[in-house]
Amino acid sequence: MHWYEKLNQYFPVEEMKSRAHMETLLKERSNIYHKDEGPNHVLMYVELDNFVFIDYLFVSKNARGQGLGHKLLEKLKRKGKPIILEV
Repeated sequence: MHWYEKLNQYFPVEEMKSRAHMETLLKERSNIYHKDEGPNHVLMYVELDNFVFIDYLFVSKNARGQGLGHKLLEKLKRKGKPIILEV
């Protein structure tokens, strides 16, 4: 399944950016807007000089409770910047 479809099925429609918007960010702002994708997760984030902003974090049902979300957050923490997560 495409990464956007994973996000779109999990997050409410009012919280989702359009696929075109996100693909544009990944293409035109690739210096700051990033996607980390695996078989069981999608992580979309903005990395600036002073902080990391998590835009979306999805962990599939079959991987929940196994520490994957924690590992992804720890990976971002190793960058040594404050992490902002909008809830």
